[in-house]
Amino acid sequence: MTANEINKARDPLLGLALPALERAAKNAREQAIFHNTKLIILQNSRVVKLSANEIREQAAEYYAK
Repeated sequence: MTANEINKARDPLLGLALPALERAAKNAREQAIFHNTKLIILQNSRVVKLSANEIREQAAEYYAK
């Protein structure tokens, strides 16, 4: 389901799901960095463990764009 389809959905709560998931992902990244633990994600259909440094690097690349 795309963001546009979510916004057109009949259920108003469905439109709130995407921002909630984005906030949860941001919080998980911040907590992994704070506690210096790995973050486990699904990337390209593979389970990947990201270190705190890798999370910082990805964030720097994302905000540099």
